[in-house]
Amino acid sequence: MSLSLEEIKRRRMEQFAQQQNQAHNFATGYDSRAQMSQLESELARTMPNILDPDAMERLNMIKSTKPEFAMQVQVYLVSIYRQGKIHQPLDDISFKQILDNLVKKPDWNIRRK
Repeated sequence: MSLSLEEIKRRRMEQFAQQQNQAHNFATGYDSRAQMSQLESELARTMPNILDPDAMERLNMIKSTKPEFAMQVQVYLVSIYRQGKIHQPLDDISFKQILDNLVKKPDWNIRRK
């Protein structure tokens, strides 16, 4: 079964168009934007069950300065909430402890000889 030259050209052009479309979607973040908005809405619904008002205020301050870190914190909190490790909303002190554990920087001990 041999394909005609025109058929081969047509298929190759279709493949090229699909690749261009995928590259455009990746570059514009079309798919990821929809997923991010869905994730953000889910986090907004779940956060009041996880944090009390003072801790929510602290999280909102973090969002305004470090949005990527705030997203990581929220995803972490939702994951431990779903695991059943959080039974009541966290107060500000408990939330600060979690933040300290997440941000813990390594201790550098430099010794000179």
